[in-house]
Amino acid sequence: MAITRASFAICILLSLATIATADYYAPSSPPVYTSPSPSYSPPPPFAPKPTYTPPTKPYVPEIIKAVGGIILCKNGYETYPIQGAKAKIVCSERGSYEKSKNEVVIYSDPTDFKGYFHVVLTHIKNLSNCRVKLYTSPVETCKNPTNVNKGLTGVPFSMYSDKNLKLFNVGPFYFTAGSKAAPPTPRY
Repeated sequence: MAITRASFAICILLSLATIATADYYAPSSPPVYTSPSPSYSPPPPFAPKPTYTPPTKPYVPEIIKAVGGIILCKNGYETYPIQGAKAKIVCSERGSYEKSKNEVVIYSDPTDFKGYFHVVLTHIKNLSNCRVKLYTSPVETCKNPTNVNKGLTGVPFSMYSDKNLKLFNVGPFYFTAGSKAAPPTPRY
């Protein structure tokens, strides 16, 4: 047992001697740390803040409102168009208790050779209270207006609508010769 104790003590002494004589890495000079030099960069050039501009509205064409119809002369059983006849459009603004406040009267241009009249309504917004009536006839033998298709009392508009056009059609309206009414149309 003495050998083991002696050999153990020798091993420890040798290991201590080895550790004591060991040459550890030691740098010859301490490392030099250089800090990065500050670099100067100028600020970005002044730019004004962008201003808000609302988007432009797309072009929407104005809806054209027009009234058209035909004025004819009924002389006995013969019917023909009247060139130069006129119609009038009467628009009334309703007040309280259904009394009319204001009335706007627009006269059509004279009819063409086919008896057709056409009126463009630009400044009237509410067309629901408008009526079309007969006005004058240039033909001496056909001057008496009739109430056929409400030519005397006035007829409200019936509408044909398109994207940019509202065309209201009325009539046909009739003038007659003389004061007596035109003969009734035979039924077949």
